[in-house]
Amino acid sequence: MVRRRVLAGWCAVGALLLTGCGGTDEAAGPPPVDPAVKSYCDTVVRVQAEQTSPQAGQGGVQVAGDAARKQVTDLVATAPPELVADWRTVKDLNDEALSSLAATRGDPNRIDRAALTRLEQQSQPAVQRIKDVTAARCHVTFRPSA
Repeated sequence: MVRRRVLAGWCAVGALLLTGCGGTDEAAGPPPVDPAVKSYCDTVVRVQAEQTSPQAGQGGVQVAGDAARKQVTDLVATAPPELVADWRTVKDLNDEALSSLAATRGDPNRIDRAALTRLEQQSQPAVQRIKDVTAARCHVTFRPSA
């Protein structure tokens, strides 16, 4: 039970990332990706696969937080110029959320849900721009997260 509540907090942090990514429209066949953004697009696909894998969130807050930090750092490093500032915003807010969760030391009663909600709301303009540009440049279909 405690583990589920901590993981629920971790999922709130994951909302700062590009949750809800579905991949490309395989039936129509995706258009070719611009070589200038291929590395970024490949990173988006990899991060989404990691976030939806059965192992996502395993190993506790510290392990999951380290994985999230690496994912966002990889996205910042490979982002096309028009998205670097947005990804840095997401990175800063993600780091703040992860620090908040780490401060709970695994106690779900100490999760500051209001702070996590505030951080998620602050991230929304950057996340929406990231989704829009990534969909256009990488031909990735975004679907509402469950």
